[in-house]
Amino acid sequence: MNLLLDELPYSVVIAGKEMPINADYRTGILFEQVLDDTGMEDNEKLEAVLELYYGADIFTRLTDIDEVQEALAGIMWFYRCGADEMTRDKGRDGSSAKEVPFSYTYDAGYIYAAFLEAYSIDLTKNRLHWWQFRALFLGLPETVLLCRIMGYRTMEIPAKMPKAQKEFYRRMKRVYKLPETSGQTRLERELESALAEGGDITQFMEWGFLDG
Repeated sequence: MNLLLDELPYSVVIAGKEMPINADYRTGILFEQVLDDTGMEDNEKLEAVLELYYGADIFTRLTDIDEVQEALAGIMWFYRCGADEMTRDKGRDGSSAKEVPFSYTYDAGYIYAAFLEAYSIDLTKNRLHWWQFRALFLGLPETVLLCRIMGYRTMEIPAKMPKAQKEFYRRMKRVYKLPETSGQTRLERELESALAEGGDITQFMEWGFLDG
């Protein structure tokens, strides 16, 4: 998919039929919050994300495990904006980072301020497609506070740096440190791997409608 040439997707194909998908950027953020929720079991999380993206009646429209797998694969494809791999725990440019650079939950205020400053977009009023939101997020200028914070979190402090600078950057890392739970979750990694390899995803599920 080319954001400049192709129409933004508002559906995915399941069992040969187009299925509308919730494309609002808030859905992508809620998706991450659900996966980060330590109080939910794996099957509860997957049930919740299916409802988020396809609606509460999705369970009446999926008839077997193959369709469930296609529906989940569609979510993963949509969430990563058509990319081949997940980049949730990487830097804005897709490069690996030892520290998680941002959290949609804990950095909500910084993200709101960044979009308002850089694009004059009020995220509480404007509706953006998830792919638009991600493109604009990746393109945020380094001058906004959020980008500076992400730089503090991910930078490696060289041994030869002057002592005063080291103390400053170490303090910034402490001030803006994210909770240890932020980043790609175990469920997300395992589900992505299973879907990519065509493996069995029933290990994540306990839904009664699959028994019929």
